[in-house]
Amino acid sequence: MWMAFEVVLVHRMSWTGYDGPLFSFLKSCELFSVPVFLIISFYLSASVIESGSDEKVKQRFIRLIIPQVGWAIVCWIVYVVTDIVFMHVLDHSILDLLIAIVSGCRQNTNPSTWFQAVLIILTVFYCLVFRLFNKSTAWIIVHLSVVFAMMIQADGRYYHFFEYQSYEVMNTIGRIFEVMPYAGIGLILKKIDIFERLKDRRYIAVVVSALLFIGGFYFTFPQYEGFFAGFYPIYMGLFLFLIFLLLPLENVSSEMRKAIYHVTRFTLGVYCAHRLVYGIMDILYELTRLEPKPFTKCVMTYLACYAMSYIVCLFPFKVFKKMVD
Repeated sequence: MWMAFEVVLVHRMSWTGYDGPLFSFLKSCELFSVPVFLIISFYLSASVIESGSDEKVKQRFIRLIIPQVGWAIVCWIVYVVTDIVFMHVLDHSILDLLIAIVSGCRQNTNPSTWFQAVLIILTVFYCLVFRLFNKSTAWIIVHLSVVFAMMIQADGRYYHFFEYQSYEVMNTIGRIFEVMPYAGIGLILKKIDIFERLKDRRYIAVVVSALLFIGGFYFTFPQYEGFFAGFYPIYMGLFLFLIFLLLPLENVSSEMRKAIYHVTRFTLGVYCAHRLVYGIMDILYELTRLEPKPFTKCVMTYLACYAMSYIVCLFPFKVFKKMVD
């Protein structure tokens, strides 16, 4: 939930006039949502990727493709309707829809789902690695991919190569190596079974991870240009993930666990829909002549995405649920 809200803040928030420890902390965490999401995704799918099972891999790709294609169609339809009703000019073509579906993102349709497209590409890559090589060799390649992805970006030439490409190329192909370290780390953490290794010392591990995470705000990291934000988000995303992973939630009541589940279950829906939702809300603000403060807009966008995701899940169609849950 927190990381999903950070995504909304990245694309929606203007920090001018917002001071204080809470807002400073939220602003400083904007870089961590993508690392945490990628590490979680590949940590949870590592067994499927490593197994090479045709059925499991097929189900994984269906799970990934549905949000990409579904949100491209939904966004395009909504924008076409708003073009006609409010703008009186059609700015979204069939070509925009096709590019959005194939590339995973289109700047005027579904720009945020580049993440889903890159997630699919990296899943294909690592599935092929484990399909083509024996497991020991495949795991060596996984480790090397993390190192190689960081090295190829560090001098800035990789970014400058994609800097002048189209939005769709820059934010799919161009961001593969940016997020590859997070994906590889997620796979490696599952391979070494980090949860089992630390579960008997979970309280200590959570405290140490929290201290290292907080310390990261004060450490000095090398600065890089372009996509590659350096080792800072890798470091911070890793320890933030470990905090989430190792929290002893089994010790809280079943009611509390259910509450946590319901609050966090629509992260996918919030991520994929937030730009569409705040675009519609901006039209409504203009029509009603309301002008909430930027942080209020972010909260309202998040709540609207959550409510929309909840309503979608009420329909008896699994494909709809897989777009938000």
